[in-house]
Amino acid sequence: MRCIIPDEMQPEILERLPLRPQSLAHASAVCKAWRRIVNDQGFLGRHRARHGTPLAMGFFHNANATPFPFVHVGGFASFSFERLWDIAHSWKFMDCRHGRVLLRDEASWSDVCFLVWHPMTGYCHEVIMLHDVCTVNHSKKNINVALICAAGCDDDNHYMNCTPTSPFRIVVVRSDSQGRVSTIVFSSLTGMWAESMPAGLPPMGVHIRAEPCAIVGNTMYQPLYDYRVLAYDMGNNTLTMFERPRGGNVRLMKVDGGARLGLAAAHDLILRLWERDTNADGGWVLLKTVDLGDLITGLFTAPLPWTDARFPVMPPVKIIGVSEEGNALFLWTMVGVYMMCPKSLELTKSHETVDEGMEIVYPYTASYLLPSPQ
Repeated sequence: MRCIIPDEMQPEILERLPLRPQSLAHASAVCKAWRRIVNDQGFLGRHRARHGTPLAMGFFHNANATPFPFVHVGGFASFSFERLWDIAHSWKFMDCRHGRVLLRDEASWSDVCFLVWHPMTGYCHEVIMLHDVCTVNHSKKNINVALICAAGCDDDNHYMNCTPTSPFRIVVVRSDSQGRVSTIVFSSLTGMWAESMPAGLPPMGVHIRAEPCAIVGNTMYQPLYDYRVLAYDMGNNTLTMFERPRGGNVRLMKVDGGARLGLAAAHDLILRLWERDTNADGGWVLLKTVDLGDLITGLFTAPLPWTDARFPVMPPVKIIGVSEEGNALFLWTMVGVYMMCPKSLELTKSHETVDEGMEIVYPYTASYLLPSPQ
């Protein structure tokens, strides 16, 4: 079949297709020219940006109260957990980025076993960190792990959609008893772990929060205790540290189309969205203040969490997850879990029940893999 639409108009038309995987799949089957357009990384980024709608399919979690460790939001895709039910392993979700998921085997006592899983295809890559490389104990508060795409960014500073076999890095950031920070990085390209003490940060009692980091460009931003953020420049192998806004529970996130570091903070029923700007006083600019009591039905009259023995330390609203591109926040409340688009303030109730163990969730963003052009 030959398209008679002028070449320069075809991408513009296809970008207006609904934000559903079947729409792109059907378009890619029309002709080879459309298939090439739809498979282009730049097109996928523009398609998402035009619609301005969170593409999060849902989130993974480590709560034991639900039968499956995934909560659907979009509901238009499914995948098998069969590989994760291996009785020889006890997998715990650690991170989720660019279509892949990082898990750690809690059943391993000596060597540390990680699993990089591509849910859309079921492909798994097991990675072993030998005991003599580094003793890693994820139950402590001085360590965190991130899954980083090694395929690079596109022109809009977004990580490219990864295929099951795309190169990746596992980055372990830790601090020792003297407050010295070091990194241990695994590269799937070399199959090796490399430990280093990045330059730029003297020992100063750094305590790392076991919460997902934010990746902006080539910099990994790791939340710390004491209202601080650790910035690890992966290209230059340097570390810096700066303060963040105080008040409430917070999550680091991307803002400004992925070009800047942002932060969401929830205190009582008020949500504040910030952007880091080194030219501003204090380095942060308040972008938006939202009264969640006006948005979430029943939140004003809901019982306080600490009146329930299961949630003695939970606040009325807790930010439990942020999508990779920062276009969706997941909010835990006593009336359910909600997904909120920070830009439009659109709300979607993603989980009716209030479960224990959902203090941290790992949003999953669909990565649509279409056949390569022939």
